[in-house]
Amino acid sequence: MTQPLILSLEESRDPSLAGGKAAGLSRLLAAGFAVPHGLCVPTTVYNQTLAAGGINAEAVWRRVLQASQEERGQELSRVRACLLKQVWPTGFELALERRLAELTPDPTLRWAVRSSATNEDVEQASAAGLYHTSLGLSSSQVLRGICDCWLSLWTEAALEYALRTSSPIACSSMAVVIQPLLQATTAGVAYSIHPVTGRTSQVVINAVPGLASSLVSGEVTPDQYVVEVAEDEGRPLRIRRRLLAAKLQKLLSTPAGVHVETISESAQKQSSLSDAQLFELAKVSKHIEAAFRHPVDLEWVWVADRLWVVQARPITAVQPSPALTNDECEWTRANLKETMPELPSPLGLSFLERFMDAYIVAPYRRLGCTVPEGLSSVRVMHGRPYLNVTLFYTLVTQLHGNPSFLTEQMGGEALGFMPSVRPLSGLALVRAGLLMMREWRRVVREGPANFVAMKHMAETYQPNRISNLSAKELGATLDRLGQWLDAHEVTFGIAGGVAQSLQAMGTFLPGWLGEDWRELLNASLQGQGSVISAQHILRLAELVEVARSESVVQRWFLSEGWAASGFREALVGTGFLRRFDEYLGDYGHRAVGESDIMSPRIADQPDSVLMLLQTQLRNGKAVPPGDVVAQQAQRRQAALAEIHRRFGWRRHRGVVFHWWYRRLSRFCALREANRHHLLYYSTAVRYLLLQLGERMVEQGILTQREDMFYLTLDERVALSEGASREWQRLVDTRRAQQTRDNEVPVPDTVRDWEAVLEQGMSTTDQVKGGLLRGVAVSAGTTTGPVRIVRSTQDWQRVRPGDILVVPVIDPGMAPLFGVAAGLIAEMGGTLSHGAIMAREYGLPVLVNVPYATTLLREDEQVHIVSATGTVSRSVP
Repeated sequence: MTQPLILSLEESRDPSLAGGKAAGLSRLLAAGFAVPHGLCVPTTVYNQTLAAGGINAEAVWRRVLQASQEERGQELSRVRACLLKQVWPTGFELALERRLAELTPDPTLRWAVRSSATNEDVEQASAAGLYHTSLGLSSSQVLRGICDCWLSLWTEAALEYALRTSSPIACSSMAVVIQPLLQATTAGVAYSIHPVTGRTSQVVINAVPGLASSLVSGEVTPDQYVVEVAEDEGRPLRIRRRLLAAKLQKLLSTPAGVHVETISESAQKQSSLSDAQLFELAKVSKHIEAAFRHPVDLEWVWVADRLWVVQARPITAVQPSPALTNDECEWTRANLKETMPELPSPLGLSFLERFMDAYIVAPYRRLGCTVPEGLSSVRVMHGRPYLNVTLFYTLVTQLHGNPSFLTEQMGGEALGFMPSVRPLSGLALVRAGLLMMREWRRVVREGPANFVAMKHMAETYQPNRISNLSAKELGATLDRLGQWLDAHEVTFGIAGGVAQSLQAMGTFLPGWLGEDWRELLNASLQGQGSVISAQHILRLAELVEVARSESVVQRWFLSEGWAASGFREALVGTGFLRRFDEYLGDYGHRAVGESDIMSPRIADQPDSVLMLLQTQLRNGKAVPPGDVVAQQAQRRQAALAEIHRRFGWRRHRGVVFHWWYRRLSRFCALREANRHHLLYYSTAVRYLLLQLGERMVEQGILTQREDMFYLTLDERVALSEGASREWQRLVDTRRAQQTRDNEVPVPDTVRDWEAVLEQGMSTTDQVKGGLLRGVAVSAGTTTGPVRIVRSTQDWQRVRPGDILVVPVIDPGMAPLFGVAAGLIAEMGGTLSHGAIMAREYGLPVLVNVPYATTLLREDEQVHIVSATGTVSRSVP
C-alpha cells in the first residue's frame, strides 16, 4: 500500500512513521486536549528523498559509528549535501500547498515547523532541543523549514546524543510537524513532576511573555513557579513558589514574521501568568501525565484566555518520588528560639541535630512512623536553627493525632500547607500505642533516678575536680557521658505524655466548657508547686525577703554607686550569701539561651541576678513568696471551680477531666524537671569541654579554650583522638562566618527554603492600629508600661509592674517573672518552657504577636487581655 506523503496530526499515531513529537500530539488530540491542528510530513518522505540521492541511511550510520572523527565529519557532510540538493517526491509540493490552505485560508498566516525524529520525545530519551525548529515561516518557506529539520538529524551533536542515550545500532528517521504559529501572549514549559527532586506533588512552570523559543533555548531567564497539587487527584492546591525575572523583551508573531518587542519598564517584573492560569496549567499537566501514564514535559501557549499544548514528551532523567523533601517543608524558629541564643555555637547546633535525630525522630520510627529518606528535623539558615514543622505534622497525623495542636504546642505560625499523609493501619496503631505506654512507664520508673544522676554529674565534674585530667582522659569522659545519655534519655516519652493529654482535652473541653476552655485550663494549671522551673522564681522572691531582713545586706544593695562586683567580700558571713549560694547550686546551671552549651550559666555571671534583686529592694514592691503561692492557689481553685460549675450535673465529665488533668499536670512537671536536669548534664559537659580547651591551648592547637565550642561533635572526637588538622584556622573561619551571619536578618517562619535563600528575607507589612493580636498561653488581664528585653543587658531597666516585650520567652528569663506584670512575645507556644513557668507564676502572657518588639515603644502603656488574645495600646 502506498504510504501517504502528508498526515494530519490526528492520523500521526505511529511513532515510526510520524516520529515521537507528532505521535505525542496525536495522543493529546485523541484524549481531548487543546492542540493546534496541523500536519506531519512522515519519515517515508525523508527516506524517499535520501534514497533518491543515492544515500543508504542505515549503511552510512554503520560507517559513521566505526569512523574516525575526521571520517565521521565527512560522512555527515555528504548526507547533508544530498538533502540540500533534494528532489521532492512527485506530488509532494502541491499536496503540501493544498493541505496548508485547508488548515487556514489566510495567506498571511505564519507557520511553526518542528522536528519529529523517531528517537525524539520517547520514554528512553527526549532529545529536547537537539533538532531544528523554525518559527514564523511563510507558506513559501515551509519547504525549507522541512529540509532544515532533516539536516539537524545529521550533526555531531545528534550523533553524540544517540551514542550516549539510545541503541546506536538503529538509525533514526525524521518526520516534521507543521502547525499554525499561535499569537502567544505567554508561553513556556511545564513539568508534571519536579524536574530535580522528582516530587510528584509539584508541577514546575517556566513562562515568558510572547513566544517561548528564547526560553527553551536557554537565552532568557523565565518566571519560575511551583504549584502544589493533591497527590491522589492532581488538583492544584497552592502556588508554592513564584520567582519573577526581569523580562526586557518578548518575541511576537506578526503577519510579517517573528520580531522582538521591548517590554516597558513598569511591566518587566510583572508575573507572566495569573494564579488562575497557573492552576489551569498544573491541572492540565497532571491530566496529561495520567493520559500518558508517565511524567511529562509540556510546551504550552496561552492565546488570550485559551491554553494550547504544542508539545508533550516524557521526563526521562528524573525518577518520580512521592516523598517529601527538605525544600518543600515548612520550618520554624519557635521553641528553638526560646532556648538558644540568636546565633548558637557550631557545637550547640551539632548537638541539637544529634539530639533531635536520635532522641525525637528515631523513637517515632520505632513506633512505626515513616520518615522519608533525607528528610531532616533541623536545618540551619545563616547560623540560625529551624525545626521541620511539616515533618512533625506528618508524624502526628500518622499516629492519628490532631495536627492542628502543633502550632499551639510548638509556637510559631500555623502550617500553611498540609501534605497528604497515610495514617497507620489499625494494627500498626495498636502496636504504636503499646510501645508508647511502655515508654511512659519507663519515664515514671527511670526518670527520677536519671535526674539525680545528672545533677551528680555537674557536681562531679566541677572545674576544680577535673583540672588535672589529660586531654585523652577528658575526651574519654565526654564519650562516656554521651553513651550514658543514649541509654537514659526520656524526653520523647515525656513530650508524648504532654502532647497526648493536651490533644485529648482539646477534643472534649471545647464542647464541655465553651470557647474560653483554653484560658480556664491554663488558669487551672497555675501554682501547683510541682514545676521545678517555676520554683526558681519563688526562690528569688525569698532572696529579696532575706536581703530585706538583714540590715547589712540591705545597706549594701542600696548603697550609693552600688556595683555587684565584690559581693562575696561585702556579704561574707551573712545569711543572704549562704542562701544565694544555695540558689546558685540549684539554679546556677540555668542561663539565657541555655540549650547552647556555649552560653554562660547564671553561676558564671551572677551579677545580672544581683542587679535584679537590687531593683526589687530599691523599689520596695517585691511580692512576698507566701503571697505569690497563695495567689496562684486562689487562681487555680477558682478556675477548677468554674470548670466544675460548667459541667453541672454531668459528673462523668468531671471524672474524665480530672483523670486527664492529673496526667497533664504530672507530665508538665516531668517535662520541666527533665529540662532542668538535662542542663545539669549540659553543665558537666561544658566544664569538661572548657578543660579540654585548656589542654588544647597548652599544646598550641587552639588560641583560647572557648574555641572548643566552634567544633562539631564529630570534630571534638577527632581532636581528642589527636587527628591532625588546621583546627585554629577552622575555628577562625567559623567565627568570621558567625560575624557575617549576625548581619543577615532571617524570618522566623520559612515556607519555601530555596526562595528565602534566593530572594533574601522578604519584608512583611507591619500591623497598624491600636490593637495587636496573639495567642494566650497564660490567663489574666493586666496593664503596664512596655519594657523591651532582648538580652541580659536589658535586665537592669526592668521595674516592678512592667510588661516585658520579648522576641521569645527564654526560660533563662525566669528571674524577671517575679518583677513583671505580664509578657508579650513575638513567638511561642503553650508547651514552651517559658510559657509553663509564666503560667505557674500567674503572669498574663500572649505569644505569637508579630513584630511586637518593633511596633511597641519603650514605656508606652499597654493592656493585655488573655481571654481575647489582644494587646491594646494608644496610637498617636
